[in-house]
Amino acid sequence: MATGTSERTLLRERVLNEITQAILDGTLKPGTRLRDDELIAWLGTSRAPIREALGTLADIGLVEMAPNRYTRVATISPRLYAESTAVWAALVSRGLNWGVRSFPADELPLLESIRDDMRVMDPRDFPPGPTPVDHFMAAILRHCPNQVLLESIAIHAPLLQLGVNTYKGWMEAAPIADFFTVIIDRCARNDADGFEAEIRGFLGGPMTAFIARMTDGYADRIYSEGKVPDADPGR
Repeated sequence: MATGTSERTLLRERVLNEITQAILDGTLKPGTRLRDDELIAWLGTSRAPIREALGTLADIGLVEMAPNRYTRVATISPRLYAESTAVWAALVSRGLNWGVRSFPADELPLLESIRDDMRVMDPRDFPPGPTPVDHFMAAILRHCPNQVLLESIAIHAPLLQLGVNTYKGWMEAAPIADFFTVIIDRCARNDADGFEAEIRGFLGGPMTAFIARMTDGYADRIYSEGKVPDADPGR
């Protein structure tokens, strides 16, 4: 009996992971209808784990469900992306504070390498999946001992990733790379208090400006026309 329960749990996790990955890598694009029969044929499983997975994905915002009407991959409005970014940033800043305190010196070259990659990359060229920002944050969060906080960050990450996939043209690499340099300096000194001051400045400066662009009239108007806003309307 225990074996059967374990097998069902593994099946649910596999189905959830495969649908999630297909959404985040663009195989299942925003607005795509998710029909049970098609998912059963694709995943080679029964209806029950598929419905459980879709319910979980609806809870975290990757799927939209209307009873007796549709189940589809979520479309992320500029405002929703801005809101999810703000929540994610608040949680991650707490986790980074823990990580900065005990960050090991021998891992500083990893942060510097990611920072250097970010400086020369055009965010519009980011492939689906974890970005340099994700890799940089993950390298520090590995040293955060607060598992409840890490689980909360993980819950919010998929919706944010779908937003990044949709709106990466709005990202500006240079301010992010500059901020990485500041964080690296604080990690080198294990200076959590200094990090707190820096993160407040970043959230109140570049992050606030980014959210303002995502929630202005231009973004809402373009989105309502079925288009994806870009950082430069002239492009």
